[in-house]
Amino acid sequence: MINHICKTHKSADNQDNIEIMRSSEPTVEGNLAIDESLAREAGLTGRRVLRLWWGSGITAVLGCADKPEKSLNLDNCARLGVGWVKRITGGGTVLQTHGVFNYSYTAPSYGRLDMQQVFSQGADLIVSVLSDFGVNARQRGISDVAVGDFKISGNAQARKWHAILLHGTILVDVDFDLVEAILRHPAKEPEYRRHRPHKEFLTTLRDLGMILPKAEIEAAFAQSAAIFS
Repeated sequence: MINHICKTHKSADNQDNIEIMRSSEPTVEGNLAIDESLAREAGLTGRRVLRLWWGSGITAVLGCADKPEKSLNLDNCARLGVGWVKRITGGGTVLQTHGVFNYSYTAPSYGRLDMQQVFSQGADLIVSVLSDFGVNARQRGISDVAVGDFKISGNAQARKWHAILLHGTILVDVDFDLVEAILRHPAKEPEYRRHRPHKEFLTTLRDLGMILPKAEIEAAFAQSAAIFS
């Protein structure tokens, strides 16, 4: 069931409102399907949406070019009952759980922004939100946001249907032993990772001493939506 609250923000030129949507499906696959549907709609109607949702059951999500046998420990997936799905965006494989917060931004693509500019917008959004909580973060690599040398957010994008889909995460509270059990070390990694295993490379808001209500995290994202103006 979808539960959503919507409002709009004016862009800098008073054109093209951005809609804030708080909605979560019971499955990760369902949430990814909504992101794809919103992207298709953006290309047809010009609708711009910043959607906020939370991970549900434990699910591995592969980038569009990833292969499960290379990205996942399939024996552990079977033993632990962890399924996997693919998304339409690029980037690496991640593990979605209840402690992962997700945003997606969908908008018509007018060819004005290159790939790195779009990633920078996503990073600016995450950095702004974390700054509201007193956390100093910055963009690292192509599409990560890190606190010091520890990754707290990954982002991915797709250009299809005359639209942009940009989405990403903030790690709020994650079991890194489970991450290690499910995800193999990626074939490609940003320079700042320095071959560290997942649990020595990732961090969460909880690790940083931030125990925040879900509504407070969502509100911070809604307040930072003007980044996409």
